[in-house]
Amino acid sequence: MRPFKLIAAAVIPFGLSACTYLGTLVSQADYSLQQIASPEQRIYKHMLDRETYFVFGRITYTGRINHDAIAVLAISDRFRDSEVVDANHLGRTNSYYGLNLPPGDYRLLLVSDLNQDGYFDESETLAERTLSLNPESAPDKVFGHIDIERPRFGESSARTAFRVAVQPTTVKAESLFYPKGTIRSLDDPIFAPGMATLGMYEPAAFLEAAPMMFYALEEDIGYKIPVVFVHGIDGSARDFSEIVAHLDRKRFKPWFFHYPSGMDLKQLAAMFHRLFLSGQIIPLGDEMPLVVVAHSMGGLVVREAFNLQRGAPGENKVARLITVASPLGGLPDARNAAQAPVVLPSWRDLSPESAFIKGLQRKPLPSETKYHLIFAHGDERSIRLGANSDGVVPLASQLYPPAQKEATGQFGVDDTHTGILRNAEAIREILRIAEEVPPPLPEAFMQELQKGGYAVELGADYTPMEAFFIHNLGFFMEALTSGALKPIHPLQEHFVRTSRGEAAPEIPIEFAWNKFIRDYPDRSRFREASSHAEAIPQDLQK
Repeated sequence: MRPFKLIAAAVIPFGLSACTYLGTLVSQADYSLQQIASPEQRIYKHMLDRETYFVFGRITYTGRINHDAIAVLAISDRFRDSEVVDANHLGRTNSYYGLNLPPGDYRLLLVSDLNQDGYFDESETLAERTLSLNPESAPDKVFGHIDIERPRFGESSARTAFRVAVQPTTVKAESLFYPKGTIRSLDDPIFAPGMATLGMYEPAAFLEAAPMMFYALEEDIGYKIPVVFVHGIDGSARDFSEIVAHLDRKRFKPWFFHYPSGMDLKQLAAMFHRLFLSGQIIPLGDEMPLVVVAHSMGGLVVREAFNLQRGAPGENKVARLITVASPLGGLPDARNAAQAPVVLPSWRDLSPESAFIKGLQRKPLPSETKYHLIFAHGDERSIRLGANSDGVVPLASQLYPPAQKEATGQFGVDDTHTGILRNAEAIREILRIAEEVPPPLPEAFMQELQKGGYAVELGADYTPMEAFFIHNLGFFMEALTSGALKPIHPLQEHFVRTSRGEAAPEIPIEFAWNKFIRDYPDRSRFREASSHAEAIPQDLQK
């Protein structure tokens, strides 16, 4: 096959740009030349034919720190002393960091700009740990629970100093519960088409800009059911804007797995499993179900993640899995893509003959998970070649027999591969399936929780988290302590006892409520006003 035809065969079936692909050819060739002339780990991780590892963990350091300028650096001495291979700029300690690294030995350093000169350097290292990345240590190329907590003692062993500029924050909303930068709006640049394409052709560059892969639209409210949206190749969280606009936000909270779609699908599935299914990073407990909505290739990532479930205590429970226009039997055109000069790892996995596709249904879905298969069959191309499709994915692949066999329900829509996400009929079906999932608490509890809390201007005596509880859960706490709601959990019983002075408060929500009922013994006079105002006027307080 001639070069242009080979490139066209690789990109046209996916609806991608041949110009972008040609740019990738040039950049990958440039990386190869750089590695020959002057090798660096930083360049290695950008080469699509080389493996990299997802590394994440918590920062639990509690010593002196400049909270306005914190980062975790991955330092390698493989090719030169103290090479900074990756950096994750953070907002606070006791939160997660994420890195993307090639194989090798590293020092992971927690640094803070203590002298406030706008740079991190070796003298500002607060904590560190060593890490060795290889196929034996992390066969799924995901290395989690790499916590950084041990303070550094003595001088560094580094032979060459490093100097890394502090990144100015561009985060619009900071979270009390999520890592820095994870609360975004769907019009945020991180979800723009250019970032989606970057994630396909330059996964390492994508992960430098968006290392966490977990995003939300709002601060966490514990009683809402999470709906996790997973995009496809060259996609982003923005693809689901029409569905999110119709989602009942009193009952559900949208979460997004926003990932670089050019990467190995097994590695992405392992990361999805760690984040959303394992219960180790986001422990939801037995009472809180998950709903997962995955489009196109995202359906393959999620289905493979279910193969990693062990049925162990503590794993999160998925009540509904919905795949939308997913190539569950692979993409026949990916056979041609696998012959291209530069092959994205995800393209290899999409081939119907790949080990990934052949093993996708190797384990049954959990018994509590009801799977709904939504397919599209509207092809707007003026010239149609081959079998029926949605313009991208053949209908036979969307209705792959092993997937049909495990599906609770199937639903077809006369629309295109991407148009289905804006199709009113498909959106109604997705919402109907989600709304089948019962709330995690009795209806009376949900009604009180959905009322919110007291919009009182709280003083410095309240921590931000304590103020959050009063402003968002105040009416529910009032109903518990007044007896309007009967506790149904030991934690609720303890909460009521602390409010009566029968037990000492132990957790932030108990401290918050004890302070509040002390400061505002008569709360009835401004309860109604709280449902209509951002904050209670000063003349109504105390």
